[in-house]
Amino acid sequence: MYTNRTLKLQYVLPRSYVQLLIHVTPMVVAYVLYVVFGFKEAIIPLLPIGVIGTAVAFYVGFKNNSSYDRMWEGRRLWGSITNASRVWAAMVLDLAGNNANREIRAMARHMVMRHIGWCNALRLQLRRNKVWTQKYYQSYISSIQYKDNQDYGTVMRETLDKFCGEDERTYATSKVNPATHLLHLQSRDIKYLKEQGVIDNIEHANLTNVITDLYNQQGGCERIKNYPFPRQYAVFSRLFVDIFIMLLPFGLIAEIARHTPNALWLLFPVCIIVNWVFNAMEAVGDLSENPFENALTDIPMSSICRNIEIDLREMMDDKEIPERLTPVNGVLM
Repeated sequence: MYTNRTLKLQYVLPRSYVQLLIHVTPMVVAYVLYVVFGFKEAIIPLLPIGVIGTAVAFYVGFKNNSSYDRMWEGRRLWGSITNASRVWAAMVLDLAGNNANREIRAMARHMVMRHIGWCNALRLQLRRNKVWTQKYYQSYISSIQYKDNQDYGTVMRETLDKFCGEDERTYATSKVNPATHLLHLQSRDIKYLKEQGVIDNIEHANLTNVITDLYNQQGGCERIKNYPFPRQYAVFSRLFVDIFIMLLPFGLIAEIARHTPNALWLLFPVCIIVNWVFNAMEAVGDLSENPFENALTDIPMSSICRNIEIDLREMMDDKEIPERLTPVNGVLM
């Protein structure tokens, strides 16, 4: 998540200058044909170009709204995970954390720590790049120097070692979806607590409902992660923007010549500004499509997981509480 009030050029220019350079060509062609060769037939009436521009603006706006919905849904899901995590820890600790049996008390603590491991396992799974996003986001990933995606298996093992036992870590990392199986272990433990008479049927049902909510929230995140933004919308949005920008110089130069015939050079700055505006709108939508890809607009899952860990450790009266994560170069992961 980008936290600064203004965007730095180092984040804007990598995606802007390439498109600007590409779209300079039709500006040069229009200028040379009109000014150097006097080829007036190359001029296109500005009215149909304006109609195209209006249609493109509506289309890009629709795409950006849809992209924002995906990003905001991801943030809502992680907000729900935060709330469910607090509920889980409070219920487990209240129902089993004060039990006279030392083994049961240790189990309650372990279930809370395992939940922190689940949050981090889900985070790591969601940040694995998909085929359709890896190339596009490569420059952004390298610019913020985020490493978790480079060796998923090693990072997953090291992370779970902090919160789970070795047997559980080995069991979870042997599965395709470690987070799912960590929740399965939680379900087994609450069944054991019921069998031992630590919790009754109603308390067992309430804890099971929390696990169900966590499964639903995990599934919601995986739905966003595994189903790309429909390419027909994204591809045609980019195509329509390119068509409009390529046609614009051929209509704008005649208007400039009519009002300021001695300043035809204005074609270039005016077209560049319009070019940048439309490309910026297109890029905003692109970067919002996939909120779990290590980019600047990512959901700050690392920070959320750390906040959950702090809350849960404080519930257990731990002495060593980790610090909250802070933005680095304006980026909070």
